Amino acid sequence: MRLVFAALLTLSPGLASAADGQRKEVATCPEWNEKLMDRLTRNPPYLSSARVPKGLKIGRCLFEVKGKRLIDGKCAYAIRKDGEFEIQGPRQVYPGLDYPDCYVGSFSISTDHFIQVDHELLDGGATGPGWWAHWNEDKRATHAHWFLGSVAKRGACFINSETKICLWKQ
Repeated sequence: MRLVFAALLTLSPGLASAADGQRKEVATCPEWNEKLMDRLTRNPPYLSSARVPKGLKIGRCLFEVKGKRLIDGKCAYAIRKDGEFEIQGPRQVYPGLDYPDCYVGSFSISTDHFIQVDHELLDGGATGPGWWAHWNEDKRATHAHWFLGSVAKRGACFINSETKICLWKQ
């Protein structure tokens, strides 16, 4: 019976189960999605100290692909302890800040480029000495599916023959 009740709570469009077992009201994704997504994609807000989600900081970034400059200036970033990092363009939107944080991942939206630089993976899953970069080539894509290739660290930048990714902390 508990399993059935838990499943009903999870599937109920207006309720989500919080980690502490309490129920909390959340917006249902279909109710906000069309109007708000249209407004945010037509005119996304610009990055500011008031719009930095927890875990991200504001820095300065440069991102070029095949000679085209896509990010140049203010950006949001996160660096993990192992040196891997992610940068997000200044016109990115965030769940819980710019639109409801729905419990359905398919309702996430993106309005700017983001890039992930990770350690290369070797056969067997071990990390190698080099770096790989991925990005969302289409600003609307919510996953970094496009592979930029292996990149080499040069100062504050990671580069290869087709891309340059730089991050300066502020």
